[in-house]
Amino acid sequence: MNSQELIIAYSKNPSNKIILENASIRYKETNRICADIVEVFLVLKEDTLVEFWFDGYMSIIATSCTSITWEILIWWKIDEILKLNEAFIHENIGDDISPRRRFASLLWLLAIKNAIHEWRKDGIKEDFSDIVI
Repeated sequence: MNSQELIIAYSKNPSNKIILENASIRYKETNRICADIVEVFLVLKEDTLVEFWFDGYMSIIATSCTSITWEILIWWKIDEILKLNEAFIHENIGDDISPRRRFASLLWLLAIKNAIHEWRKDGIKEDFSDIVI
């Protein structure tokens, strides 16, 4: 399956799009460029991501990238997630995402990283310039 087929498939049936009431942290991120809004619901245990759910008003690319990556990130250490950047999208989804949709494909990552920072209360807030390569 090529990346376009993968994106379409996951956007039609995102398996982790649900509001989770008992999340360790919930965090909303907005992409001002295209008006996508994602809210992530994370369950964190010590230094590990145990659950990852999301909701929001998003484009096909934002929805699919968010849904695809949850399957990969479950049980990852928080410090490893905080090191991720755009290369993660290229490696796991493909590098043929158009420049126009670039930030939409990264919105979930920005939301997760900022949710973790807020949960840690470390005073860090990342933006797209921190994750693009």
